[in-house]
Amino acid sequence: MSEKASINLLSISKLFGNRPVLENISFNLDAGQALCVCGPNAAGKTTLVRIAATVARPDAGSVEICGLDVRKEPEKVKRLLGFISHKPMVYPQLTVVENLRFFARIYGLKAADGRIDEVLEQGGLGAYRDQPAGILSAGITQRLAICRAILHRPKVLLADEPFAGLDQDAAGQLTGLIRDFAKAGGVVVLTSHNVRFSLGCCDRAAVLDDKAIVFNEPVSQIDVESFAHDYLCYVRRRL
Repeated sequence: MSEKASINLLSISKLFGNRPVLENISFNLDAGQALCVCGPNAAGKTTLVRIAATVARPDAGSVEICGLDVRKEPEKVKRLLGFISHKPMVYPQLTVVENLRFFARIYGLKAADGRIDEVLEQGGLGAYRDQPAGILSAGITQRLAICRAILHRPKVLLADEPFAGLDQDAAGQLTGLIRDFAKAGGVVVLTSHNVRFSLGCCDRAAVLDDKAIVFNEPVSQIDVESFAHDYLCYVRRRL
């Protein structure tokens, strides 16, 4: 297994019944890189993330996480992955710290209190540690979700619409957490309709349209204002 973070999707295709959802999707990211995948509703963005997360299987193609084949070694791969979405996947009746202790046990972390304190500081959640998750604002809850996702020190962070429902301040804080994860040597793949925030924490932008990746370029080479205003028009003008 590679010591460095990486994700490699090669010729991924997926059918729902007889309907193709993804066709021949390929991309590769190495340590420190973050990719934002944009696309209209029903473009297949969530399906793509679910395949990368080992939740769904492609009908063709392969996925490697840190050099491991997802199909051949799914359990090893799962330990290398963190996942967040617009649904925080935390328990509302448990406090912030109780949630993290619960997931620490699931991840098999031993003597986890030190690591829990560390992610609470990263997420700016120290003041909320003893509050039930169910009374937190949407932004604070999503920060707890990312702390849960990185608790076991994954190499690759997958995020499906993580900015959904967040106000500007909360989305900005989440952007910082995702950016810090990549800067520390992780790999990030996220899907989002909130292009401005996504480009703020990613160094590459891709557009998924009509079942295929039709655009994949460094953010540094993109006219961010035009792209954020209407990424589909921006891409189609360049084709």
